[in-house]
Amino acid sequence: MSEKQKKVEMERRGVLELLLQKNGLTRKELVDGLLDIWVASWVGTLTEEEKKQFPHLAF
Repeated sequence: MSEKQKKVEMERRGVLELLLQKNGLTRKELVDGLLDIWVASWVGTLTEEEKKQFPHLAF
């Protein structure tokens, strides 16, 4: 990785940490929220039989 790429990556991480702090979030909370959104957007691809494997979830 070039020096420029390293600096860009370091700044990107800095922005992420600052935004997390400003919004009162942890990385885990961010990832969990994004996973929830992703699952909700793809759950429609499951068959009715597949959905039956998860009886405690409302689809």
